[in-house]
Amino acid sequence: MLVDNCKMQVICNVEAVGKPEKFIEGGIFKVIKGSCLCGGVTFEIEGEVTPIQNCHAERCRKATGGAYAPELLAAKDGFTWSRGKELLTEYSAPIINEPPAYKRAFCKRCGSPLPVEVGSTGFMMLLAGVLDTDPETREFRHAFIGQKACWHEITNELPSYEGQPPVPDKYKK
Repeated sequence: MLVDNCKMQVICNVEAVGKPEKFIEGGIFKVIKGSCLCGGVTFEIEGEVTPIQNCHAERCRKATGGAYAPELLAAKDGFTWSRGKELLTEYSAPIINEPPAYKRAFCKRCGSPLPVEVGSTGFMMLLAGVLDTDPETREFRHAFIGQKACWHEITNELPSYEGQPPVPDKYKK
């Protein structure tokens, strides 16, 4: 039975972090820009983002078509759709084991994965591959390697977790 652990990981980390105002601690931030493959949808993030988590959960792999999903979070109040919001569509998979349901957004025209709001947490979840500018953060761990693709080998020394990893101390309430 497929367990929807990956989305649970994002939700659990968001709940442990708390509200976006705790996540973003003032200051001047550069604007991070992103877009879909066809360029029809563009967005901007004003503020910092979390480090990138490589999620190997089955649903995340299927949503990206890759060995893992390079996921990061941004505060919703610093996120803006610049162009093409009408091209957004969402897919919500049914709840398998327990809430939350799995939800992804993508461009109707080209199919690129796009940022999606994480419930009512105040955060947007996005995949690093849609960013056009440097987010000034890097990969910091692998999650759900117990579900990783049989054809993929992890070749770096980043911490790896069979299932849901712990919330980093920096982001705890």
